[in-house]
Amino acid sequence: MKNFAKALVLALLALSLVACSSGGDDAADGGSAGGGVEGGVTEQASADTALAKESGGADQSGSRPDLQGQIPGVGLRIVKTATLRLSVGKGGFEAAVDEARSVASSLGGFVVTSSASQAGHGRLVRGSLVLRVPGRAYEQAVRELRRVGRLERMSDDAQDVSAEFVDLEARRRHLEAVEGQLLTLLDRAKTVPAALAVQAQLNDTQLQLEQVRGRLNFLEDQTTYATIRLTIGERGTIAAPGDGGWGIVEAWKDGAQAFVTVTGKAFVIAAGAAPIVLLLALAWLAARFLRRRIALPWGASRS
Repeated sequence: MKNFAKALVLALLALSLVACSSGGDDAADGGSAGGGVEGGVTEQASADTALAKESGGADQSGSRPDLQGQIPGVGLRIVKTATLRLSVGKGGFEAAVDEARSVASSLGGFVVTSSASQAGHGRLVRGSLVLRVPGRAYEQAVRELRRVGRLERMSDDAQDVSAEFVDLEARRRHLEAVEGQLLTLLDRAKTVPAALAVQAQLNDTQLQLEQVRGRLNFLEDQTTYATIRLTIGERGTIAAPGDGGWGIVEAWKDGAQAFVTVTGKAFVIAAGAAPIVLLLALAWLAARFLRRRIALPWGASRS
């Protein structure tokens, strides 16, 4: 009984150190767990020794159980992103958007989000799309999208996350090994205090494990599919310096529209300020009238 309790205390202490928890608190939990195991079950000394080796023997030797096996190579992990801005001729916006969608679909990708606006022309003339394409087809997708319209601006970025991926994979394997050992100890706990002590440590380990798995899934998605942000607009609606696509008619239309907009805003401001100006004018006239009425008796007495 004493040997079994000591083995359980040692196992809980070692697991708490591996899980990066407070050494003092976890040792207390291990003591409570060891004290709560019933002594009614008679086990031989050989079984106690086997349990000690299973739970804490590897930690006593200074090795970590989850790193006993080597982590398989994950290869090069690159997060690829690109931003393209294209201009098309008048009336070519919708055709350009359809072509961009077809490029993504033909390469095994898809459209995440899309938006479009009329910009006062009564029809859709500009918009943006966020495309996801397989990483292996990233360069081909960029080349084909550049041919959809005239390239106005482009930027791309590649971020190597291989080291982070390897580190997260090692942490996942380690936490899974700790989780398995804690589940074994939880099954062997015979009382409520013992079960609660192991369960608290198990909850913390499982929380860390879920965080690591979530980050791994995110990196897996970002490296499997590249992200391309595409902006398309008819020439004359993007208003880019040096665009060179404006004609005299479009320039007059845009100038007239700007004049109407400025005039309308000025009228709104004037209409809103008119009552205040009127009140100030009335107050000024009243003050002037009162000053004259007060000044007249003084003038008469002097004469």
